Amino acid sequence: MSIRIFLFLLFAFPMLVTAQKAVVTESEREFLTYPFGEPSPVPILAERSNRIYPYHSFDGYSVTGQKQKWKVVKLENDYIEVYILPQVGGKVWGAIEKSTGKEFIYRNEVMKFRNISMRGPWTSGGIEFNFGYIGHTPATTNPVDYKTQENADGSVSCFVGTMDLPSRTQWRVEIRLPKDKAYFETHALWNNPTPITQSYYNWMTGAAVVSDDLEFFYPGDEELGHDGANGPWPVDAAGRDISKYANSNFGSHRSSHIVGEYTDFMGGYYHKSNFGFGHWALYNDMPGHKLWLWALSRNGGIWEDLLTDTDGQYMEFQAGRMFNQFQASSLRTPITQVPFSPGMTDRWQELWFPVKDIGGLSDVSPQGVLHVTRDQGKLSIGVNALATSQAKIIVTSNGKVIHTESKSLNPMEVIQTSVSLDSKAPFEVVVEGMDLRYSSENKNLIKRPFASMFKADPSSASYLYYAGMEQKESRNYKGAKTLLLNCVAKDAQHIGAVTALSELYYRSHQFDSALYYSNLGLQLDAYDPGVNYYAGVNYRAQGDLLNALETFGWAARSAEYRSPAYAQMAAIEIQRGDLTLGEQYAQQSLDFNRYNFNALHSLTILYRKTNRATEADKILETLLTADALDHFADFEKYLLHNTPDNLAKFKATIQNEFPYQTYLEVALQYQSLGLADDALQVLDKAPAHPLVHLWAAYLKKDASALPSIAAESPAFVFPFRLETVEPLQWATQKSDHWKFKYYLALNDWGIQREKDALSLFQSCGSAPDYAPFYTSRAFLQKGKDSKQELADLETAQRLAPQDWRTTSTLIEYYEGQQDHQKTLTLSTAAVKKFKGNYTLGLQYAKALLNNGQYAASVKTLEGMTILPFEGSSDGKNVYEQAYMLWALDLIGKKKYADAMTKLEKSKAWPENLGVGKPYDADTRMQEYAEAFCLQKMNKGKEAEALQTAIVEYSNQQPLEPTLNNILPLWVWQQKGDKAATQAWLEKLNTLGSQRPAHRWVVAIAKGDTSSKQSAETALKGNPYFLIIEKLKALSI
Repeated sequence: MSIRIFLFLLFAFPMLVTAQKAVVTESEREFLTYPFGEPSPVPILAERSNRIYPYHSFDGYSVTGQKQKWKVVKLENDYIEVYILPQVGGKVWGAIEKSTGKEFIYRNEVMKFRNISMRGPWTSGGIEFNFGYIGHTPATTNPVDYKTQENADGSVSCFVGTMDLPSRTQWRVEIRLPKDKAYFETHALWNNPTPITQSYYNWMTGAAVVSDDLEFFYPGDEELGHDGANGPWPVDAAGRDISKYANSNFGSHRSSHIVGEYTDFMGGYYHKSNFGFGHWALYNDMPGHKLWLWALSRNGGIWEDLLTDTDGQYMEFQAGRMFNQFQASSLRTPITQVPFSPGMTDRWQELWFPVKDIGGLSDVSPQGVLHVTRDQGKLSIGVNALATSQAKIIVTSNGKVIHTESKSLNPMEVIQTSVSLDSKAPFEVVVEGMDLRYSSENKNLIKRPFASMFKADPSSASYLYYAGMEQKESRNYKGAKTLLLNCVAKDAQHIGAVTALSELYYRSHQFDSALYYSNLGLQLDAYDPGVNYYAGVNYRAQGDLLNALETFGWAARSAEYRSPAYAQMAAIEIQRGDLTLGEQYAQQSLDFNRYNFNALHSLTILYRKTNRATEADKILETLLTADALDHFADFEKYLLHNTPDNLAKFKATIQNEFPYQTYLEVALQYQSLGLADDALQVLDKAPAHPLVHLWAAYLKKDASALPSIAAESPAFVFPFRLETVEPLQWATQKSDHWKFKYYLALNDWGIQREKDALSLFQSCGSAPDYAPFYTSRAFLQKGKDSKQELADLETAQRLAPQDWRTTSTLIEYYEGQQDHQKTLTLSTAAVKKFKGNYTLGLQYAKALLNNGQYAASVKTLEGMTILPFEGSSDGKNVYEQAYMLWALDLIGKKKYADAMTKLEKSKAWPENLGVGKPYDADTRMQEYAEAFCLQKMNKGKEAEALQTAIVEYSNQQPLEPTLNNILPLWVWQQKGDKAATQAWLEKLNTLGSQRPAHRWVVAIAKGDTSSKQSAETALKGNPYFLIIEKLKALSI
């Protein structure tokens, strides 16, 4: 017996020890991958969005897969497995609950990249970390910095993160798996090291598979749209319980932000498999709970095919720092954009967990999940432990305890119990030891209003200020400047507007103009902290350190600006050489924000410069504990302890898509403090890149280096920083090579100085031998010099004839000029040269359509496979337009039966064109033409039925700003129904859209000739408008 016990202990002991630790491993795993590629060397300013420059876009996607190896980090304990992809945005690939083998985070087994994100490529599944600007983060499918770590408490971590280039904010996520919990944690850190505000957007996007038995548990009583419009939840205005996935079988994709209840969780549960998933975070950290669903029609179903092979459709449960993913509209609501304050560091924690066997989620804590239901006189209670717990269930009703039950639980163990209770009796269930509570009376509803009673006055100064700030926080700085200047024109004493203008002119490297507005503000209020702060920012940018210190000192008296102002003052004293005072200000900054990284970085430098290595090491430990991927701290450690090992550690964690940008950012922190030698040490170790070499030459004032820099390729060189303006100006003064003017033009363009950028482009003349130069200059000349625009596009094509994009852009030019014959000539040649390119193929189909070759257009489309971007319907539109115009030609020839056939075909949604049919497709245009044909074929009753269908669709479906809205108006006018016509006009007026189609319909309804002509000018060349005009000529 003793030998048996000995052998048992011998073999069991290692297992027991292992069970007390979580494990982290790294491997390369082969996935079936549908790759992306064809990075565009044209600055994204001329392509997609000026709000994410200096990133570039990608234009190549694959319809066939190939095996490709990807790095996978795996975190595992006894209860769950978590998989992370550092090369794909650092996303969590998926997570599995081990006792069931089920995924509680959807794991897509293929990498099927599709054109969905801001830069293009995106792949579904897992958890995506989105920081910076609304949409899928620019780093979402590219490598980020990462590091794994075994922690002293037995947990394991994988740190991922990178810099958001446009805002220069730094984001990090520690994905941590405790040794003894059935959940994993994400610890986010987001730092704004810049001296100005940045856009604030964060949503952590988890994915889960969907099925008809899925129920969503999102506490709240209202849902918000992106514009802040509110509606009831979970039962919508039409009486549908939309917390049940199967009940969303209507309309389009669903994007619901659930609000109204002070709770910390959301999740979903599959009733047939008795399993679910969830997310927990303190309400104050993550009040945003979003539910995203692809449409249950083929409109959404096609994306299952586009994004995965075998893993099925998915939904997204998204947690956010704000109530919703706000997009401004004409609707005035309490929801707005918010700024990310200068010097601020935000930190928060979230839990992601599985749940099983209890039927749903009524309350959640880090200890476990509670679910309570009442049915036919019985209270059913389920508890799923997420951590080792001593659970005591206490059920009370009318102030009396009616049931207690205690049990020790290990993670993923479950209690299921029931209590008899009158169906109308109040009750409360508390699980002591697990911090769980649920009551029949919802005590968590909040009183916050989500609708506004105020009517906006677009002409008022307050409205212009509000609208300007919305645009500023949305990175539309040019639009913000216009609105805020109009505000000041209305109210010269609007101190908020002049403060914002000071910041905006700083962003554009126009420091004199910025100080003009700062001084206007100081004339209004000498002590205003915001005005003083931005005066200090601009004085420092100009090198006027005395006045910067003076104004920052006043800003530091306010709680809002105290920490960033003192951090700026510390930096200035380092520049001035007063390290004692610099230390004092840095410490004062940290007194009010212990995670002000600028102040902490200043202290490390101060201590190193004054030979206080022990104190420097303590600050470095603080920094790297807070941010394991703080590259500045790693380099400071190397400077403090100059060893090859420390240099290797610094380099090892820089694994992101643009490593040279990381080196530049570290170097420029030293440069901003006047420490050129330290900056040059960083640049000396940086990867080769023209901007790295330019900065090194500038800091050394070595003009002899410029010819070699000019000899480097300009491909993907996209300068964007304010600081880089001076080196580029220096280079243009020391060299007449066109590349330095080009780089300075891009930098000016990126900081909203388009006129200066165009001037620099024009000064280069015809010297450049680089196609993207001419494509970019052509873009800047749109609407200014059409002849030069065309010449530049032709030059781009001549210089890069093998790049299909130069031909495509030239075709776009002729499309805009409505030179249909030239468009057809170019696109015919293009599709022969670049076989299989669906962008050119679609342009060719459009050209055939615009040249009246409808049958050839349709045939071209039928032979194509389009991989669409999200929301794209271009292929379907051309297909529909071709059949519609074909049908109208047949109607003109009185071939009504043939026309009916073409009209029916125009209603199809060919999925090879990248679209799926929605539930309620708008076919009013076809029905109007069909009614005319039926009338001519002596089928009056059928014609009348179609007219009725047009009216019913118009009255029943949500109103959209489309040309089709004119059709019910014509039907009512033909019937002489003035009341219906007036009611329709009133409904149209509620939409408030400024789209030309909507303005034209409203103008027709009102009889407003001037507005009608203005809208028609904007609609010129739109095939749908041509169809509407042809329909107008039909008399039913």
